[in-house]
Amino acid sequence: MATQKDIARLAGVSVSTVSAVINGTTHTRMSDDTRTRVEAAIAELAYVPNDAARALRRRHAGTIAVVVENLENPVYKELLEGIYEAAEERGWAIMLGDTMWMNSGSHFLARLLGQGSVDAIVLRTGELLDEEVMAALRSHPTPVVLVEYQSHHNGAWVSADEAAAGRVATEHLIEAGHANIAFVGGHEIHPVNPRHDGYVSALTRAGLAPRPPLFTGYGAQAGAAGLAMLQSGHAMPTAVVVNNVVSALGLLAAAADAGIEVPRELSVVGIHDAEIAELVRPRLTTVHLPMRVLGIRAVQQVSALLSGEAPRGGVISEPPPYVIPRESVRPPIR
Repeated sequence: MATQKDIARLAGVSVSTVSAVINGTTHTRMSDDTRTRVEAAIAELAYVPNDAARALRRRHAGTIAVVVENLENPVYKELLEGIYEAAEERGWAIMLGDTMWMNSGSHFLARLLGQGSVDAIVLRTGELLDEEVMAALRSHPTPVVLVEYQSHHNGAWVSADEAAAGRVATEHLIEAGHANIAFVGGHEIHPVNPRHDGYVSALTRAGLAPRPPLFTGYGAQAGAAGLAMLQSGHAMPTAVVVNNVVSALGLLAAAADAGIEVPRELSVVGIHDAEIAELVRPRLTTVHLPMRVLGIRAVQQVSALLSGEAPRGGVISEPPPYVIPRESVRPPIR
């Protein structure tokens, strides 16, 4: 691996001159010819800067890691747009990763925490990581901002109004005339799952009884599993709130396979919105969450932490979640 000494030898300059070119130092005087020779030597030797050493000198590497579960999930589009937009304004680069590689003892986790190549980590769905990983993240000086996760620790986090999302989804079904409404998907989170809490709140206010939640997890298979559990029960609901849009798509597919007509026999609302909701038939009614704003706020949290501010958490109340009505909801059959 080439060093700054190798570059200096090839370009016929001092190591301090090479360092000035690499680090963009403006107070070191040099001619345009000298700078050109150094840059040509850097290219010829394929020099790669030592991020850890540069981070120590500059205090910041200028890069933040964004780690999410399942990079293929379509709900990340707006979130990542917000993160990239806010990072670009600050001159930061983004390192994108998947939580499937963030295991205790993994090279990915070691690089994030031990190489000085990132200034902070923006992490979505911390509740799905094992406790060893979370403990390593909390104990390490690299700042971590949890996104779409309401932490009970004194850490940095930012979340959409998850309870409001569950509430407006359920209210939309109640307004359509449904009284027998189920909740499917997600995990049981202590003390409460905020989206399920919003579902319960809306039904209680309307004088209706919530059904026991079916916490089947995430992904398309979670929606299919939820439908199978509803079918195996004593009475099918007339409508269902699904914890996330991907699970809702899985439930729609399972309903079609089972000969259940949506929305004539079963109305469906999925929390989160994605372009694919427009492409399925029937088009899926969804709840839009302010994911782009969430991404921007996460980067603002990172900026505050790097400036020495204490970590804090916060729920985004403006703009609030709202329903995008499509074709998967209609009044129940009388």
